[in-house]
Amino acid sequence: SMDVGKYIEALCHDLDESVAQCDVRTEVEDGIVIATDRAVSTALIVNELIANAAKYAYESQSGIISVKVARQGAENFTVSVRDEGAGMPDDLDPRSRKGLGMRIIASFTRQLSATIEMKKHDPGAEFIVSIPLQAPC
Repeated sequence: SMDVGKYIEALCHDLDESVAQCDVRTEVEDGIVIATDRAVSTALIVNELIANAAKYAYESQSGIISVKVARQGAENFTVSVRDEGAGMPDDLDPRSRKGLGMRIIASFTRQLSATIEMKKHDPGAEFIVSIPLQAPC
């Protein structure tokens, strides 16, 4: 098992170096320990959401991507990825299986028995993934 917040923080640090035009910032709650395979799946979702934000929100300009990891009650935790950019195209709902990135996100979300919602902000968009700490039996 591993601390998912620390893992996501390390991932975001690496992505911050590689996604040149974006400033990836993290705010994580410590001590959210989950099975390693669940942490890896969570990280892959975050990776895709950051890639999408870099691609769509900040197509030709720089900007901030905020990633948060927090507990949600006794049995879940949430990971949110927010940008302040142009916002996602309307057809980019995570539940519509358009685009490989969204298919990857949908697939790992299902695998984790998680839910994902998109909130529109002005400016930008936020994806909030709610994930059970343990795999349902």
